[in-house]
Amino acid sequence: MLRYQSKAPATVYASGIEKVIATYHVDVLDKNQYRLISCSAAANSNLLKGKKKHRFLDRVQRQAPLNRATVIVIYAKRVDEGLRAHLFDMVCKDGGDGLDTAVLPCVVDLEKGICTFDSMRIPYLGVQHPAKNRGIRIIRKCLFDNRFPFAGSPDRLEPILDDLDQSLWAFWRTTKKERIIQVERERKRFQKMGHREVILEDGDLYVKWGDHGITIPVKQNDERREVEIAGAAVDIWNYPKNNKIAKDTVRQIKALIDAYFAGLGYTTKYNS
Repeated sequence: MLRYQSKAPATVYASGIEKVIATYHVDVLDKNQYRLISCSAAANSNLLKGKKKHRFLDRVQRQAPLNRATVIVIYAKRVDEGLRAHLFDMVCKDGGDGLDTAVLPCVVDLEKGICTFDSMRIPYLGVQHPAKNRGIRIIRKCLFDNRFPFAGSPDRLEPILDDLDQSLWAFWRTTKKERIIQVERERKRFQKMGHREVILEDGDLYVKWGDHGITIPVKQNDERREVEIAGAAVDIWNYPKNNKIAKDTVRQIKALIDAYFAGLGYTTKYNS
């Protein structure tokens, strides 16, 4: 069975929200069968990419990527022993970046009563809802009636955290709180800066452009007199809110950054 759904985006970070569900039934699932099914599902999903065009999108949304989640559910009467030992590692491979694109295979072993898939969600910090989280939500709704039976599962894998006394949810809440504090700090900084003003502090480059501001992570190599800049960070405003920057403005900002570091005796290099 193959199901496809596409919805209009609610933010400027996507040109559409697409969900694809592909289900397969096999008697015996081995490594070769798993590979064939994965290739089949990927091919079917790619054929549906962008099939529905959404109207009334602004220019920034039209240029944004699709936010796509593809869920592959494989019902197997029996899983080959040669595959079972490596199954978890296999379902976690080639899953996309998790933010804009996610592919989530889910193997239902009917003989053992075990469902194997990657259930580790990506923290949502209020900017873009990760595609992987959408895929996990589909699995939770369609296979588990909206509630994962994690608590009683002997095969549950616990996440490894720096603070072993801290739960995963507490860790995510702390991360979100830190992000809110950072946003407030950036807001106060940009309000005090003037147009085309550049400030370098603790590995972050702050650039004010008109009424907007952008924070860019940089890495200085004093030995080579070179500065590495995260190119993707130059595409999105951080202040007053997250919006995509026009291409012409991006070019002007990069020229300003190049001139700033040239004055310090450094060359600039933009990483993708």
